[in-house]
Amino acid sequence: MLEWSRVSDFVLRLSHRPGELARLCTQLRQADVEMIGMWGPVIGRASVGFHCIPESADQFRSFARDAEMPVTETTAFLINDNSESGSFVSRLDSIASAGINIETILSLTIGGSLTAMIWVNDSDEARLIEILSKS
Repeated sequence: MLEWSRVSDFVLRLSHRPGELARLCTQLRQADVEMIGMWGPVIGRASVGFHCIPESADQFRSFARDAEMPVTETTAFLINDNSESGSFVSRLDSIASAGINIETILSLTIGGSLTAMIWVNDSDEARLIEILSKS
C-alpha cells in the first residue's frame, strides 16, 4: 500500500565544527520537537543546508523562532510503499507521464518497505497530489 503526506522541509545552516549536530538535537529534545527525518551536509560545495522534517511544522517554526535560528521552509512529499508490488515505480511513471519533473529525491528501502522524500516545482504540487491520491 502506498501512503503519502505533504510535509514541511526546514533547511538551516549548522556551524562547521564538532558537536553542532549534537547541540541541535539536544535543543530539539529539550523543546520536545519530534523529527521525521534529518539529513544533509553542514557545509560544502553541494550543500544547500541541513534538512529537518518535523512531525509538526508549527512546533518547529516556533522552536526556530525562539532559538533565533534562520531557516528556509519548502514543501516536500513523504511517500511510504510497503506493498513490495512496485507501486512506487508505477507512480513514478505516472508522475513522468504528467510532465512533472522530480527536482530532488531521497529514498531508503528497509525490510522491503520503501520510504522516499520528493520535491517538485511549486507549480506542479497540485498535479502531484492528484497522482499520489489515486489508488
